[in-house]
Amino acid sequence: MLKMRFHLFVLFLVSECRAQVILTETFQVSYQIAGIFEKDALTQRLAFNESMRYAHLEESELQKSADEDDDNTSKDWRLEPVILQPQRSDSYSVWRELCAKIERSPIAILGPQNPISDCAVRDQCALVNVPHIQATWQPLDPDIELIKDEPVVEEGDKPTFKKIIINFYPPSEEISYAYAKLLKYYKWENFAVLYEDDYGLMRIQKILAEYTEQFPITVRKLDPNADNYMVFKSLYEFKEYRIILDCHVDRVIKYLNEARAVHMVNHYQHYILVSMDATTVAKDLLPFHSNITWLSLTDFDQLQDAQHFLAPRVARWFNWSPENTDSPPVTNIKEEALLMNDVANHVLKSLQRVEAKHGIEKPRSNLCDKNPEPWEYGALLQDEILKTQTMGVTGNIEFNSKGRRVNYTLNVNEIRVSERETVGYWESAVGGDITDTRQNVEARGAQTSSKHFIVISRKAKPYFYDKVKCPENNDTCVEESADEKYEGFSVDLVKQIFDRLRARNYNYTYSFLYEEDKGYGKYDEVKKKWDGLIGDLLDKKADLAVCDLTITEERKKVVDFSVPFMSLGISILYTKERKITPGVFSFLYPYTFEVWMYTATAYCVVSIVLFVCSRISPADWENPQPCDKDPEELENIWNFKNCTWLTMGSIMTQGCDILPKAIGSRWVCGMWWFFAVIVCQTYIAQLSASMTTAMENEPINSVEDLANQNKVLYGSIEKATTYLFFKNSKDKMYQRIYENMAANPAALVDSNDEGERRVANGEGKYAFFMESTSIDYKLKRDCRLKKVGGELDSKDYGIAMPANSPFRSHINTAILELKEMQLLDKIKAKWWEQKNGAKVCEEAADENDVEGDLEWENLIGAFLVLIVGLVFCLFITAIEFMNEVRNIVVREGVSHKEVFIKELQASLNFFQLQKPVLRNPSRAPSIDSTSTTENRKQYSKAIENFLDLEKDMQ
Repeated sequence: MLKMRFHLFVLFLVSECRAQVILTETFQVSYQIAGIFEKDALTQRLAFNESMRYAHLEESELQKSADEDDDNTSKDWRLEPVILQPQRSDSYSVWRELCAKIERSPIAILGPQNPISDCAVRDQCALVNVPHIQATWQPLDPDIELIKDEPVVEEGDKPTFKKIIINFYPPSEEISYAYAKLLKYYKWENFAVLYEDDYGLMRIQKILAEYTEQFPITVRKLDPNADNYMVFKSLYEFKEYRIILDCHVDRVIKYLNEARAVHMVNHYQHYILVSMDATTVAKDLLPFHSNITWLSLTDFDQLQDAQHFLAPRVARWFNWSPENTDSPPVTNIKEEALLMNDVANHVLKSLQRVEAKHGIEKPRSNLCDKNPEPWEYGALLQDEILKTQTMGVTGNIEFNSKGRRVNYTLNVNEIRVSERETVGYWESAVGGDITDTRQNVEARGAQTSSKHFIVISRKAKPYFYDKVKCPENNDTCVEESADEKYEGFSVDLVKQIFDRLRARNYNYTYSFLYEEDKGYGKYDEVKKKWDGLIGDLLDKKADLAVCDLTITEERKKVVDFSVPFMSLGISILYTKERKITPGVFSFLYPYTFEVWMYTATAYCVVSIVLFVCSRISPADWENPQPCDKDPEELENIWNFKNCTWLTMGSIMTQGCDILPKAIGSRWVCGMWWFFAVIVCQTYIAQLSASMTTAMENEPINSVEDLANQNKVLYGSIEKATTYLFFKNSKDKMYQRIYENMAANPAALVDSNDEGERRVANGEGKYAFFMESTSIDYKLKRDCRLKKVGGELDSKDYGIAMPANSPFRSHINTAILELKEMQLLDKIKAKWWEQKNGAKVCEEAADENDVEGDLEWENLIGAFLVLIVGLVFCLFITAIEFMNEVRNIVVREGVSHKEVFIKELQASLNFFQLQKPVLRNPSRAPSIDSTSTTENRKQYSKAIENFLDLEKDMQ
């Protein structure tokens, strides 16, 4: 039906002082388009009706059409919607409704939305060559995949009609691929999947197939008509904090409320909604204070703009009464409804292009006649729809030869800490990873909502312990002000972090929570849960755990860590080598008491043997008068005193002025000298080692020394990171250390303080594996301890927080700032080198000390022996002197006093080398003296006879 109306275009063209008025007649031409909708699809149906009636070409397109006509007429292309609502959703009911209500043949059919019932419609459209259009999610159709890509139709060639569906909604497999890229973008590993119907399971399977098969996935089905508290409770017990939720958008709030009832909705939960209509409930999701992400074809920021071109129209897409002054926002419209506007504009533009190229006529026969005549322009319109490219509410609209939408963009919408933001996008043309467009932390700082953090720690100096109050009368004491109840490195670190965050306009507060002393956290294989600080984070009892908590791969699987605030490594805590004062008779230590006794016995035995052999051997008996060729007596100088003197001089390596002449006695001396060489040399060697070593035990200077001995016991904190380092190490030496510790459970301790006490009290019999930072702290407070060797590994301390924490980037930024400002070093220096009784351990060193020299303590015994020996010698000398005095008194018959004084005066006159023989003047010459005189005369006479004999011989 043609309706005529006159439309005047008055154009004033000024050229050479002439005006020209052009009159153009516009004819309105309408074409019927059918839409099949289910009863509950009210918004889509109203949107289809309004969009088809509202769609029209722009004035530029109308003017172009008028210019192409010679009679200055143009056509105003319009679409007339025909809405069908089948009673049931099966394909037969849909086909009956289609054939019963269609009085005229439409140029295209949209729907139905149910993927099961569209087969009959597609077949009927293919029968009469009417394009079949869809604008909803459809599973992959194997029949469509079998259609080969046809070559591009050349200009002038007539295309053939294809039995395909032109779907304005993105292909389902590409949406699944985009969600898989979203999982990769967030680096999800362990997560749970919730779905409510078979189509949801199909979508989930495709996403997981595209993403990974390596990570364990928990899959649960939701019941839309019942409560699902037990499902969420089981997820809570299994510590599942990352969840993919596939459900109808109208039930998202229902499921989140059920999850919140079992503490499954908080700042650390992250939900990915496999529904691109989640934009419609975005405002309702904000109060949940959780992390929620979804993909959408539309740009949320553009839809919420009050100047959006759909803003005045969407009121007619609802059951909206004119009494309401406020029109519903565009963001409340589902994407399937928004696509109705894109369908109308795209089909209308394609229709105009067909008319411009080939001319067009309406279908002559009805859609469901017995022998319907195929529409001759159906293939042309279908081909033009596939070729036409338009821009709509959902972005670029373009199709491939199979009717699948291509070159579109999916926006990544994220609600994080109660703020919605478009953080990235995925381009189907590229098919790569998610492109991140999120604002930096600076730009989002002021927008972040307030948050009160619960901080937990464990009591261990210098990190966290009860605050020490200053005495009232002590003016020099400075009390810590970082917290009312606690102090330490962790307390100052948290204060500095939150000061940095407040300076960036974050409204964050914090408080420390300490209930009881807990461990760092271990996984209980029996209970299947973590304990300690890690367990509290997983149970959402706290937001941050700040202490000497090591970042490990096992812990990172269940919680998040900040950037490291301290780097360290495993080292050995041991006692300093304790110098012991050598014994007074330490020079005797090279030999045991038995050896000294055996040596003394050998000395006595050899002296006796030498005495006996010298008395028996004839060669040791000599002529006392060499000039007498026939002596009557022989003299032997080897009395027992001389034998002992020879053996003593030999073993003392001093020699003797008399030596034996007989072979037997010389052989005795040779054997003794051989024995003396061995004894002296071994004594000197052993004495050198024992007197220059002032250590109580063999020193431990490295982990190798510790591993290669069995006198010093060593251990670590039971099942802590240091213990696990040796357990998981592939190094043979570290494995041996682990085996020794595992075999001696008594060597393992529960804390660093206990390990320190065992080392300090062990007197060199115990060594403790400990983090280097803790060792540095202990060394500043106990000068008996030392750090042995270097660091065995490299690891870091970090602040732990529940998995998927939205505050991780904020904490990281603050820590990096503290590092750049060197405040972390100042805090560490304060608690390591100034507080808690820190002292400077100075080594008492002798300035004149030379490595390897001997001290007075080493030789005091030798001096003592010398002194005792000298005193003994004086005592012996005194006895000999008094014995001589007695002999003179008896021989000369004088008094003891006279003899003692004169002998003492003569002996102590050091300038005289001769001493007169003390005589009694009143006593007659004794027989001895007479005989002596006679002997002298005989001796003189013998010398004279010898001289005379010499003269005669000459």
